[in-house]
Amino acid sequence: MSQAQPDRSAPFYEQIYHLLRKKILQGEFKPGQRIYEAKLARELNVSRSPVREAVRALEKEGLLQIDHKSRITVYEPTMRNVEEIYQCRMSLESLAVKLACERMSVSQLDEIEEVLRQTEQSIIIGDLESVIAFNVQFHDFIVLFSGNSELGKLLGGLRSLTYYYRTLNVYGPGRANQILEEHKQIFSKMKERKADEAAETMKVHIQHDLLHLKNLLTKESQQARGKKP
Repeated sequence: MSQAQPDRSAPFYEQIYHLLRKKILQGEFKPGQRIYEAKLARELNVSRSPVREAVRALEKEGLLQIDHKSRITVYEPTMRNVEEIYQCRMSLESLAVKLACERMSVSQLDEIEEVLRQTEQSIIIGDLESVIAFNVQFHDFIVLFSGNSELGKLLGGLRSLTYYYRTLNVYGPGRANQILEEHKQIFSKMKERKADEAAETMKVHIQHDLLHLKNLLTKESQQARGKKP
């Protein structure tokens, strides 16, 4: 682990939380990797207390797991995890886009269109980190513009793991462009205020994401088995 130090101007646990979360989402901490509170505390030159608080916060988000022996490991997605989360997303985000079609203003449509434009520019220059951020913003705007705060809370509970999956999902030949084209298709239905068609297009988009992730997990599993002696 690099010797990055937390920002002393903010609470230690909050800074450590963001530091660890970034390392997990960017793949510096690998799925299934053991995490040791004492080791982290030494490397960050802090006491174990703020490290423990940060770890518990990440456990609540699902990015860290703690077993019955108090061993801490980085979340390792299973096929069942992916399927269950994406089943929830299909239902909730299809409803969100349907409501957004009925309620959103022209200026809000313009905001989504600008996100798509920036996504395209980020793909052109090869900035995948920005592509992921704009993909997240596209979906977040739709939920926000649905005008249903309870829907936002439900999806908020899945936010960290959904971001984790989106980070995996964008990689692969032509994958970023495929995601952008599907986002454009959803947006086209929204501009036409075709709520039911937009909802169905969103559902298909999320199904494609699920299929891509399942293929990735299958390949990783096969590679891991192939490396065993």
